[in-house]
Parts: sequence; C-alpha cells; structure tokens
Amino acid sequence: MSHLYPHPLHRGSRGFTLVELMVTVAVLGIIATVAVPSFTNLIRANRLTSSANEMVAMLQAARSAAITNRARVEVCPSTGSTCAAGAGSRWIALMTKKTGGGDVVTVLREASLSPAITVSASANLSGASNKFTFSPSGFSSVGANGSGTVSLCSPAMSGLNAADVSASIGRISTARRAASSGCTAPTDN
Repeated sequence: MSHLYPHPLHRGSRGFTLVELMVTVAVLGIIATVAVPSFTNLIRANRLTSSANEMVAMLQAARSAAITNRARVEVCPSTGSTCAAGAGSRWIALMTKKTGGGDVVTVLREASLSPAITVSASANLSGASNKFTFSPSGFSSVGANGSGTVSLCSPAMSGLNAADVSASIGRISTARRAASSGCTAPTDN
C-alpha cells in the first residue's frame, strides 16, 4: 500500500544554501549599521527627557508640599540629606516646618538624574547656592531673585540637546534648546 502523504522527513527538504545565508547576513549587517546610531540617539534623547521630567516633578512636588504643609521647601543638589554647593546629578526637596521646639527639616523627595546628563545652573540659581525655594503661598524664589533655571544637557547629542527647567514665581516650565557639545549654561527668565 502506498502512502498518499509522504512523511515530512522523506520529502526532499533542504536547508539554506551558503549564498542565501551570506545574503541574509549582509542584509542584517546593513540594517544594523543604519539602526544602531539612530537607536543610540533615541536612548540619549530618552535619558534627557526622563531627567527633565524628574526635575519638573521634583519642583512641582516641592511647591505642592509648601502649600499643603504651610512650610518652606527648598530644592537643591545634594550628596546626602543636606544641600550641596555644586549643581550635580542628585537633587533633594527639603521641607522646613516651624514648630514650638524649633525647625523640623524633612527630606520630602530625592532624585538621581542620569550620569550621562550634564547639569548646569543659570546665574540666578548659582548665585543662590543652587536652591529653588518655595514659600507657604506656593511662590518660588531663587535667592533674592524671582526665577532661576537648571539646564540638563546630553553632550553627545546633536541639535536640541538641552532641557532648561525654570521656576519663576511659582510657575514651573521647560524649554528645549541647542547647547552645543560644551553644554552651555542657561539664561535666566
């Protein structure tokens, strides 16, 4: 009795030829050559956006906490649980609430920005020891000034490689700009 459907192993199946395999590898190589630089820029842009969003969230949380708790809240760079002098990649929000026994200082939030991001401060912000201060009314100040800007920059990116995050009298805003590979400092509002 003959079989109408031969067994799959007996059908005369064949694998890839060496030429087919080499053409496939060449096509994959070309696609990888085009895709890798684009993917690298995508990763850099996402790091920049993520860091800018984290800074905006930090400032908004500080403003909200100042209003809710009727206390002064400062956002500043830090190496621990106190403010540091230089603008770095770790920032904290400190709430100072007056009580009968003195001031109680609480760390409300902390953020670590991507190490691939360069952080720089505007003239107003650096002149105020890099501190954004929110009063119980929700208004912000930067030292004796009403506004300040922190710039987050990806030096390896081209084009709009910086995100400037500003606090101006309680209003928090962002703007993208080209800061060159040297990551130039932002201007004040």
